[in-house]
Amino acid sequence: MHAKRLAWFWSGLSLAILGLTSWLVYSSFKNLDYEWNFAFLQDYVWDPVNHTPGLLLQGLWITLKVSFFSIVWGTLLGLLIGAFMMGREPVARWFGVIFVDVFRNTPVLVQLYVMYFIVGSAFEMDPETAGIVTLSLFCASYVAEIFRGAVLEFEKGQIDAAKAMGLPSWQIAYHIAAPQVLRRMLPALVGQFVSLVKDSSLVSVISVADITKSALNIVAVSFKSFETWFVVAILYCLVNTVLSSYGRYLERRLRVG
Repeated sequence: MHAKRLAWFWSGLSLAILGLTSWLVYSSFKNLDYEWNFAFLQDYVWDPVNHTPGLLLQGLWITLKVSFFSIVWGTLLGLLIGAFMMGREPVARWFGVIFVDVFRNTPVLVQLYVMYFIVGSAFEMDPETAGIVTLSLFCASYVAEIFRGAVLEFEKGQIDAAKAMGLPSWQIAYHIAAPQVLRRMLPALVGQFVSLVKDSSLVSVISVADITKSALNIVAVSFKSFETWFVVAILYCLVNTVLSSYGRYLERRLRVG
């Protein structure tokens, strides 16, 4: 009975907080002296003249492309850096530690400026490539720590037991270690990937035509900032909701009964 009363208490508290938040949002919009007009954004979603995606959809595609390649390359590099950090070779281990400290403890915006205006100038790197490289390195620093933490929590006695049964190393890694390490990594990885999609908006400062840059151009022409940024926020929310939902689906698939 005590647990049941506690559950009702938390449900009531959640509803009260939700109601208070809804009332504050409603009051804020009601007292705002502004004429809302979302209709003008139709032409920026789909061009009715050329029958092609408008500025917002083009920017969304760039955001998805930058985020996808940054996640893929960041994950692969992060796993490699994490392995360096746990290795016995001192040079590789210290390289991994310094890499993680530098890219995890400095702002992404500063990294973007350095990558595009300094490194990019030396290697003739276009803005989109500079953005993907920067976000990949930034993502790799977090993935390396997530991977290292998951491996350190793994029960090493299972590996000894598998060796005693005569299993080869590749079967131990694939059938025993990898599923458990991935299961521990997955929630933190999904959170990092969601954060990376939002951080991809920073590539607009180096003139990458992502959805944030498209929104800035629309606001500069229409002077309708509220409607534009609301739609952009909804698009980011939709992308991250799909990503989070897929992460929860993978968690259920990997869960041990």
